[in-house]
Amino acid sequence: MKWPPLNRGLYSDGSMNDEDRLTVVNVVASTRVAEELDLPDIAIQLNCEYEPEQFPGVVYRVTDPKLAILMFRSGRAVCTGGKNEDNIHTGIERMINDLRAAGITTWDLKDVEIEVQNMVATYALHYPEDYEGLQRMDTQELKEGDPLAGLPRKLNLNNLTFHLPFDKVEYEPEQFPGLIYRLDYPKVVCLIFGSGKMVITGARHKDEILEAVQIIQDELADLL
Repeated sequence: MKWPPLNRGLYSDGSMNDEDRLTVVNVVASTRVAEELDLPDIAIQLNCEYEPEQFPGVVYRVTDPKLAILMFRSGRAVCTGGKNEDNIHTGIERMINDLRAAGITTWDLKDVEIEVQNMVATYALHYPEDYEGLQRMDTQELKEGDPLAGLPRKLNLNNLTFHLPFDKVEYEPEQFPGLIYRLDYPKVVCLIFGSGKMVITGARHKDEILEAVQIIQDELADLL
């Protein structure tokens, strides 16, 4: 059985598709806003966290959207905590405006390039909507004989280690409860858990995460 191609929005019957089940939990992006930044002055002017003995950057926080932007003396900045790229752009624009309002020189916003370095997302694997298998064991959630189509999928991680490319998989349950699967293309790392939930990290675009989901679903199709 093979999953259908990636879709955007709901299926025609109202069921959830890959993008609906995907939740981006963190976007990390980097940029540069000036030739150099006076961090002690910024800490005072903007009332930011600055403890150079512990960390070499100033921590500028945005409450809505909730972000943390790390500013360094080199003029570089790293923004983390965003749920999408719009969040990142909003936060950096707000930071530049606050810096300028405090009399601190920065580049014009139009000259500031923002590059996503990493996206982290969660995803829950489900049985395909056309899956004909039935529940075999009675549980609190399901009774024996109930259809499994469209429901969360439990995984046997020990069996999965033999099915996936052995040189791309790490599974040491005594140290970490999830299976680590490293894909070459897209170049992401997937943490797969027995509950069917996954954490995908290392992507720079959401489409890379969705592509990784499709690859893993195809790998698992033969195990149904």
